[in-house]
Amino acid sequence: MYMITIKNLSFNYRQKEIFNNLDLTVPDGKITSIIGPNGSGKSTLVKILVGLYKYNGEIKINEIPLLKDNRKEIRKIIGVVFTNPENQFVAETVMDDIAFTLENMNFKKDIIRKKIEEISKYLGIYDILECNPHDLNSNQKQLVSLASALVHDPKILILDEALTMLDPYDKEKILKILKELNSKGLTILNITNDIEDTLISDEIYVLSEGKIVLNGANEEVYKEEDKLHKLGFELPFMVELSNRLMFYDLIDHVIYDMEEMVDILWK
Repeated sequence: MYMITIKNLSFNYRQKEIFNNLDLTVPDGKITSIIGPNGSGKSTLVKILVGLYKYNGEIKINEIPLLKDNRKEIRKIIGVVFTNPENQFVAETVMDDIAFTLENMNFKKDIIRKKIEEISKYLGIYDILECNPHDLNSNQKQLVSLASALVHDPKILILDEALTMLDPYDKEKILKILKELNSKGLTILNITNDIEDTLISDEIYVLSEGKIVLNGANEEVYKEEDKLHKLGFELPFMVELSNRLMFYDLIDHVIYDMEEMVDILWK
């Protein structure tokens, strides 16, 4: 089953063609990454998926056609985190900001309190619920945005270059949270211009000028090194490292996780 199905998507913005008969699927319960250089259409695709732009073609989310009349229904099953979390803040406290999503969906007050407590403890932000979200550090801000996107238990989480502003330590922390959430059944669509962020993916789409130029399981896409280079992408560090270690027969497969790599080499 596919959580998102896109067929023959066409879209123009200010008389410029962005997509022309684009086909794309996001499998249920998997992590799918869409990577592409700036201007390739990635953020436009997110805005189409959340119902902000009118389009030509066919889009289904959880088997529900994306139409003007049912955008509210679809938004109940989607959580979105954007590049700059500050653009998503609407309240003066973290608690009120997270509650905003649930209030708009008419959840009862006792359920709202329970859900905020659960998600804030899970993401480690329970102690900052009374803080102004604008006063937080970049990692805390992104965790608050993630909490707002997850608090209503969506079926799919869409990340629109949501890890861009994080330092490597904070990014690794959030990537581990995302992998854990995916292991519990959450479908994730990770849209990024950083190939390092695709390591958690089951499948990768490479987008260029509104067209898919590469698609496959992550290990298949990483084998297309020349094509990636032409688009301005180097291989992820762990893939490069694995390739070199395989050349010297120190390992026999590509390893994406540094802790796993250290364990294997230590043995």
